[in-house]
Amino acid sequence: MNIELDHVSVAGAELHQRDLIQDVSITLRSGEITLLLGRTGSGKTTILQMLAGLKPPDKGTILLGDEPIWQQGKVSQSMLLRMGMVFQFPEQQVFARTIKREFAYSMRPYRYTETQQKQLITQALGQWDSAKGQTDSRQFDLDGSPFALSGGERRRLGLALGTVVDPEWLLLDEPSAGLEASSVLLLLDALAQHRLDGRGAVVATHDLDTFLPIADRVLVLQDGQIVADLTPRELHSLPELLIQVGMGLPPSMQLTQQFAAVGLTMPLTALTPEEMAAGIIQLKSYEEAETENNDGEGSATTAAVSHPFHVHQGCSHSDFNNNEHVQVQGHPIDTRSSNTVEHSSQLYRTLDPRLKWILYILLVTATMLQHRWWGLTFTLVPVVLALGILPRQALVSCMKLMKPLLFFFIISTALSGTTLSTASGSLQLGFSLIQAEATLLNVYRLFIVTLASLWFSLTTPYGRMVEGLNWVLAIGQKIKLPVTSFALAVSLIFRFIPMIWSEWQRFSLIVRARGKAALRPNTVRVRDLGPMVIPLIMSLFQRAEDMTIAMEMRKVRENYRVGSTTSLLKWSKQDTWIGVIGLMIFIGYIWIRDL
Repeated sequence: MNIELDHVSVAGAELHQRDLIQDVSITLRSGEITLLLGRTGSGKTTILQMLAGLKPPDKGTILLGDEPIWQQGKVSQSMLLRMGMVFQFPEQQVFARTIKREFAYSMRPYRYTETQQKQLITQALGQWDSAKGQTDSRQFDLDGSPFALSGGERRRLGLALGTVVDPEWLLLDEPSAGLEASSVLLLLDALAQHRLDGRGAVVATHDLDTFLPIADRVLVLQDGQIVADLTPRELHSLPELLIQVGMGLPPSMQLTQQFAAVGLTMPLTALTPEEMAAGIIQLKSYEEAETENNDGEGSATTAAVSHPFHVHQGCSHSDFNNNEHVQVQGHPIDTRSSNTVEHSSQLYRTLDPRLKWILYILLVTATMLQHRWWGLTFTLVPVVLALGILPRQALVSCMKLMKPLLFFFIISTALSGTTLSTASGSLQLGFSLIQAEATLLNVYRLFIVTLASLWFSLTTPYGRMVEGLNWVLAIGQKIKLPVTSFALAVSLIFRFIPMIWSEWQRFSLIVRARGKAALRPNTVRVRDLGPMVIPLIMSLFQRAEDMTIAMEMRKVRENYRVGSTTSLLKWSKQDTWIGVIGLMIFIGYIWIRDL
């Protein structure tokens, strides 16, 4: 069945971010391999995640046949079972002790019998566990650990896990990245067979050399919009289009341009090395014939310049440079830089990071000094107001993060109020409201500080945050306090807050794609926590190791400087006024503390 996107839009999840997808309407046809092209951030992955039932559209509808994929904020399991999503780094999705258990987890939602599972695993191994035509080169031992495989082999295993159930639609995100040549051939064979069976595939990729020759259709994205819908051969005649959207040209298109630069136009549109070789041979034969026919009348170079095949299809470089809007297959390309999306939180973009640090320190100090409920509630008010004008997607993500924290606070309060007594000779369980209230007051204070920290990390890029902290701590450096290590530790903590949340979201998408559970976005079943937590922890360890290596290579301990200023810091009159207001509010908090 075809997939139809009707005026679909997805808002940006981060502050000041434009819409990830902007009013996209397109029909994806079964029996075709469709490529999604565009530079990083153009919206390719977001479209795949919407189709896979992982990210809901904020506007518009998505239909599979006549049935909406998204209904009341989630996708039915029957619909999910028809979609097969393979992520950009499929090797990171493995978690089980054996390869056989990995396959069993991918097939569990389909309720296959044991015989059917064995048959599907055998087919998958036949497709993915050997180089083309080499059945004796098997690497996957079903009883062996997936972690014993090399990086390329695990990536191939990830592709096998995503395709083992032969879904109606294959959704692949950069599937050829990190694959050796023999594995790429296996991938192309799998796509070709999938199309031959009348099923559809959508591939988001930058690897034009690999996928253009087998694709039926190409959708080019720019800033969340589809700016071109054409065939691979039509795209080949428009190299300016790829340059315009920020992508590089494949070697075949580069060679064609080099020929054209000396007055030679290839007689064939070459998508493969074989086609390119045939075109060069035909071009050479034509040149030799022209040289013989024009012997004594002009040089071969003159004949080449008047070559009858010297006809450019599509638009030239000058067409793109001289027009602000160029029509490609009915879709306009805006060659001017995209206008920044205006948010109600415009103020956050102009606040100096030094001011944010000052306000943050004042708020945390005022919060820690309060010892009454109503005083703490007053300190919560500005935090809630600041969070309230965040973009909706950022606010939703913030609320998702707060839920487990609130649950932890409730459990802590309940445990702290629990009492055990043996006064009457028997064990008696009771509950002390006084003890519980004292603990609840402390966790309420911690909750306010956590919200303020989350707001700071969401609204301040890491570089600006570090520069602002350097300035704030400069006075401590002058009196020879050990602030350098403190500044580094604080900046790394704030760095890891969004990093951990980002990794949690990424791996929750993976287990939801494999588990096929009809859940709302960002929701994970308890039974899927194991498959999620293991690769999550491994990824965080890898991130920490990478950061440690980077710090050692840059000799951060020796060269780190507190108090330096850069172009990231720019204090304005607006910052001064806000700082004065913040100081006055802080004084007010100190005053009400003793009332």
